[in-house]
Amino acid sequence: MTDDTSDNARSGRTPGTADEFDRRDALRAVAAVVRGDGIEVDADSTPARWSVAVNHVVQIPGTDRKLKLRFKVALGPLPDIEADLWGLLTIDEGFGRPQAKALGKRVKGACLSSPAIAKAKDRVDGWFASMGQRASGFGESWRPKGFADELGRVVGFGGRIPRLQTLLDAMEEAFSTAASRAGMKVRRERLENASGMGVYLDSFATARAMIRKLRLYVGPTNSGKTHAAMDRLAEAESGCYLAPLRLLALEGQEALETRGRPCSLVTGEERDVRPGAAFTSSTIEMVNTSKVWGACVIDEIQMIGDPDRGWAWTQAVAGVAAPEILMTGSADAIPYVKRLADAMGEELEVIEFTRKSPLRVQEERVKLEEVKPGDALIAFSRKDVMALRHDLLGRNHNVAVIYGALSPEVRRAEARRFREGTADVLVATDAIGMGLNLPVARVVLSTTRKYDGREERELTASEIRQIGGRAGRFGMHEEGRVAVLDGENINPVRRALTSPPVPPEDPRSWISPNLSHVEAIAQELDTDSLAKVLRTAGQELLRANQTFRMTDLEQRIQAASAVDRAKLPLAQRDMLARCPIDTRDQNNLRLLGGWAVNQGRGIPNAAPDAAERFRHSVGTDVELEKAERAVKELTAYAWLAYRFPDAYPEMDLCQERRAHLNAFIERTLAERSLARACPVCGTRLKANHRFRVCDNCYSSRVEERRGGPRRGGPERGNGEKAPGHPHHFHHPVKDGGRGAPRVGRGSPKRRSGVPSPPRGEG
Repeated sequence: MTDDTSDNARSGRTPGTADEFDRRDALRAVAAVVRGDGIEVDADSTPARWSVAVNHVVQIPGTDRKLKLRFKVALGPLPDIEADLWGLLTIDEGFGRPQAKALGKRVKGACLSSPAIAKAKDRVDGWFASMGQRASGFGESWRPKGFADELGRVVGFGGRIPRLQTLLDAMEEAFSTAASRAGMKVRRERLENASGMGVYLDSFATARAMIRKLRLYVGPTNSGKTHAAMDRLAEAESGCYLAPLRLLALEGQEALETRGRPCSLVTGEERDVRPGAAFTSSTIEMVNTSKVWGACVIDEIQMIGDPDRGWAWTQAVAGVAAPEILMTGSADAIPYVKRLADAMGEELEVIEFTRKSPLRVQEERVKLEEVKPGDALIAFSRKDVMALRHDLLGRNHNVAVIYGALSPEVRRAEARRFREGTADVLVATDAIGMGLNLPVARVVLSTTRKYDGREERELTASEIRQIGGRAGRFGMHEEGRVAVLDGENINPVRRALTSPPVPPEDPRSWISPNLSHVEAIAQELDTDSLAKVLRTAGQELLRANQTFRMTDLEQRIQAASAVDRAKLPLAQRDMLARCPIDTRDQNNLRLLGGWAVNQGRGIPNAAPDAAERFRHSVGTDVELEKAERAVKELTAYAWLAYRFPDAYPEMDLCQERRAHLNAFIERTLAERSLARACPVCGTRLKANHRFRVCDNCYSSRVEERRGGPRRGGPERGNGEKAPGHPHHFHHPVKDGGRGAPRVGRGSPKRRSGVPSPPRGEG
């Protein structure tokens, strides 16, 4: 008896019969014979279904690279094999190894000669031909070698052999991903070409037609570089001076006129045009790139690296039509200007200046009681500036303050108080870093960190040098010193003042879309939405440009969203979106949107009338802040009135109210003691009141939270009932009884007998 007969006897199978289990075992035995040829069987199906692993070599279109593919081809059932199998199962000898080998040879022959293999290879070849045709539409944006590498990784399948459809699906997904990237690149290139931003320099035809010489005067603050540049500018037949701030533009006008050159002043909100003047001093955003000048001075050139405003310096350097361009600033600007000069193919000469009076680091920390006349304390928020002012006033100092919320006129008045000695100490933000010549003996940083509108971060070395350089004005002090307040770290200051500038990681210059760019992108996108145009420009353009990068357009996009609902041409909405408002303030956005809607309906906009509430001599801390916001609204109105006089006709009234508010702010800041008021109802608070709000407003809020009736606030000075507590209210931190918040992170202890506010209101 054979081994197979013995197996049948042991299993109890009756010779001449077979069942489904016998069939599956036999199929698996046959499959084992042909497994080395890549042939597999699904024995559980009836009839059994066969498949074969196929090797196929293809060449990837656009490359010389060949790729070996392995995939399974489903052949389906083999009816003849299936019938013979049942016959072998029912013979008396049964199904053994000899039968499996014999049947395996027939399976191999049938599978390897199947026309399904040729059809499968044709499908693969067809896919690659289709891929090549589709990829050709991407032009130079398609990188076939890169895709070949990516495809090689995809078709590996970790050593497994996929079915043909699985392989085709994986290759199609890989191509779709790569094509999406290439398609986005094509879209970006099309938008850049259509808008002209891809060839930004060509938009300044007058400047490109000239032979220009670029001179870069670099050096620390107080090195005389700007003075030298203004001397050279005054030697030209005509010229322009471009400044980052209105204050600097005003100083530039005065500097040229003291050199015997009549000079006009042009800023966003004012025009002082001198008849016959061949020179103009302006803020840099107001640069005239269509006029031919004899020479041009671009001040604070290191601002070309600023993500928010750097585009204006790029525009000036690239676009001013003058044979000589003089740039002044710190050495941080050199990599940016060199990259830009190379792109323009223009000669750049770098001239270095050294500081006229020494500047040293004071290692000893400064306590508030050690602040001396001539010191400038630097903070980085209005709140901290006012807190330092309060503390210094309590130490018998006369204090001048300068911070960003103040108008240029008030900043200049405060600087004059310090310069003339009416105030012996200055407290300021980094707003003093540009545009103010002050007799500062020592700069004291209250902190080496700042919130930049996006995040709180360490001061950069350039910022520390710019601020610290204001100490030791030549001709006033033998040397300048830079220190930090007690408790702060002097190491960042030491590193910044003793180390050379670190080259930027990305020296490309920032640019921003002008009206012609905006209109071209809108046409390409077939949209009238300014916000969509700007969002597309910010997200998609200049990703791979070697010279330029797109500025941060987020604030302009928010303003565009506010004016898009107005029935105005795209050009007018684009101008409105550039209006200098604080887009973080929803009230400002609503105001701008309302102005735009009225303008679209042909309804003249009246000048803001908040100034009428400040007819008294001096105000409280709350009134001061409200007056500052009112000045900003009037400034925005004046900015628009110059551009749309019919829609904003009350320019004279606007300037009158603005001057009135500036005078009110100046008088209030000149007071030795700034009166405090409740920000909810306006009631004046006693100097030793421990909270920011009055007791009535706080009690009203507590009762409301407990479900009781809401009380009105106390009566105002005019007998009017003030409103109750606003819905979202944060109880102020006490100041230790001196009437203003302290600078610092700690919370003072509560006095006994005063109820603590509920959790979440502290």
